[in-house]
Amino acid sequence: METSRHSLSRFAAVIVMAGFNIYMNGTARAEDDIWPSLQSEVFGSRPIQENDGVVVIDAPERAEDAAVVPITVRIPPTVKGPLKSMWLIIDKNPAPVALTLTFGPAAGEGGGERRFTTRVRIDMYSFVHAIVETEDGVLHMNKAFVKASGGCAAPAPKDADRANDDLGKTLVKSFDPAVETAALREAQIMIKHPNNNGLQMDPATRAYIPARFIREVTVTRGSGLVFKAETSFSLSANPNFRFTYENAKDNALDVTSIDTDETTFVAHSTQIAVAQ
Repeated sequence: METSRHSLSRFAAVIVMAGFNIYMNGTARAEDDIWPSLQSEVFGSRPIQENDGVVVIDAPERAEDAAVVPITVRIPPTVKGPLKSMWLIIDKNPAPVALTLTFGPAAGEGGGERRFTTRVRIDMYSFVHAIVETEDGVLHMNKAFVKASGGCAAPAPKDADRANDDLGKTLVKSFDPAVETAALREAQIMIKHPNNNGLQMDPATRAYIPARFIREVTVTRGSGLVFKAETSFSLSANPNFRFTYENAKDNALDVTSIDTDETTFVAHSTQIAVAQ
């Protein structure tokens, strides 16, 4: 079965449940290679070109904090044309598909290195796969091995009520490029949300905290879509995204995020910052 934009949610849900069952049954081991089955579930029989120079993934070899692991996916400037989609898959996580991106026309078509950075939880030593679909429908992949453990069940904050203060408060920044005529510019989105995954224990009550996490983020510039992200609880608490998008006359962004309680959070970038 092949993946289309309309079936991304269904595939992500399938992989979340499959991964969670493996986790609860204790059958996922660091030495197991479960990528072939994940690839089949997400992409069916579609071929994937690996290490062909289209996509680069940057990740720490050993994570300082398994609950907050920075991952950057880069598309070199030699790759031209718009991108269709991107997947970030953490093989050994209870929810392997950390996010699925669908790009829009405001994402930009090149003219520089395109980048997307976020922070994830990693449950055990695992490969992290980045897969990008180019305009021609071809899938390109690269991977990195990260030594980390315990990120998905890391203790929740001692003061859960305070952690939920300003729930969904979103900060959006857009950074001026060094050259005004640059084809791309950078932006950053920070969402205040604990992203509880149901595997964390309340240190006070010793009960598991119910899952509640950001499941969807949509970023637009005017009427143009930058990207729509379908996300899982593999993203770290307080989701953070830094990314490039097309540089234009009006670069203000609108961000809408929805969590699993169907609460919607809306934000707008009102100040354009100078790139650091």
